[in-house]
Amino acid sequence: MESHLYESVEPSVFYDKLENVLSTQSSAFKVNVALGYELVSKTGPDDTRYFYPNLANTYVFNKPVAINSKADIQKKVISEIRSMELADKLNYSSSGYTLKAITAFKIFIYHRDHTLGDSEAVIPKIIRENKHVINFPKTNNKCVFHCIAWHTFQSPKKDPRRIQAQVKEAFKRYCSFKGVKYSLSLFRSFKPIDLLQLDEVEDFFQLVINVYKMDVVSGNVECIRRSDKGYEAMDILSYENHALYIKNTDMLQSKYQCPKCEMVFVSAEKLKNHKKNQCELVNIESFPTEPTIYKPAHNTIRSLLTKYSIKDADQYIDHFIVYDFEAILKPTATQHGENTVFTNEHIPVSVSVADSLTEEVRCFVNDDPKMLLTDMFKYIGDVSVKIQQYNVNKYKSLPQKIINAHGLTGMEIPGVNLGKTYKMSDVESWIGE
Repeated sequence: MESHLYESVEPSVFYDKLENVLSTQSSAFKVNVALGYELVSKTGPDDTRYFYPNLANTYVFNKPVAINSKADIQKKVISEIRSMELADKLNYSSSGYTLKAITAFKIFIYHRDHTLGDSEAVIPKIIRENKHVINFPKTNNKCVFHCIAWHTFQSPKKDPRRIQAQVKEAFKRYCSFKGVKYSLSLFRSFKPIDLLQLDEVEDFFQLVINVYKMDVVSGNVECIRRSDKGYEAMDILSYENHALYIKNTDMLQSKYQCPKCEMVFVSAEKLKNHKKNQCELVNIESFPTEPTIYKPAHNTIRSLLTKYSIKDADQYIDHFIVYDFEAILKPTATQHGENTVFTNEHIPVSVSVADSLTEEVRCFVNDDPKMLLTDMFKYIGDVSVKIQQYNVNKYKSLPQKIINAHGLTGMEIPGVNLGKTYKMSDVESWIGE
């Protein structure tokens, strides 16, 4: 484990430090952050208490966060911390004290051994005999290259036992990319690839590499590395540091979906029975087991104003769209289960839509429910564009204030240099380009 302590720094400066530390790691790791802070008494400004950054009581994440790709740094750590109210993560000695300032941050990095290439791993029967997984024989630490060779080799007669030529070709291309001279001895002695190195492997072979793991006791399959790059996707299963090729991820996860109603089943037999006897797309109903209370969406604008101490700004959304349906009752006598009979069916025939921006009311009438909804949502889409533009004009000063006060880090902006903080003038120059 390694740690990095930063004292007397503002949160905006700390994000740069955190980004630099995490982006320089060369192998898969876990990370957590502890906060150092000062409390002040509500009865006297001279009565203060300082708490040193300690994972025992001032951690940011409940458990260390696993970083399996460079994208995880921004997605799982920096963005998550930025969205938090850090004051809520602190422990207060009593109700008589309030937060004066967060003044220190300590980064804890836990190094992991998660390479892919262990040829000696003993693969259990549940994986070995799964027809949706390919376990290549004699990979000699190059199981990732076997997966790539198999995925990219276009031949109807390809055999997992006879792709050594394609594996060598993929390895040669990778050596050229790394600026290393290929040799047979290098091929034979190649070290396993760390999970974090898959970022550059993806970019070179232009493949998305998603990595899964399986609990051999329960059979549950979980994705531990998901890439959001725009390449063709390849899925591999990691077991005891060995990579196996996944032919069909849904089947491996026991997800059998009905093509008609889209219900998902845990076995092919249950899906078969459902399709044969029970699938009725129009009559599938679901009911909550307990009543729930509606909760409006969280006001993100208010959170930003609080987080960055911005005063005298309007946090409320001004405009909205409402609609009202009219329907007729169509008699029916549909049996649903043993004890339920539907006597009538609601058929929507008209809908009125109003919005507070244009103050217009539009009424749509159609005896075809699908066409009625099509007309309705097309109109709502047109009005939404106008409301969105209104909101952009109203709130564009808010991100400008935040960027000028705190800056943007390189980790938040694709394609720019890391380790630098960008201001609004930089953003305006990018827009001009």
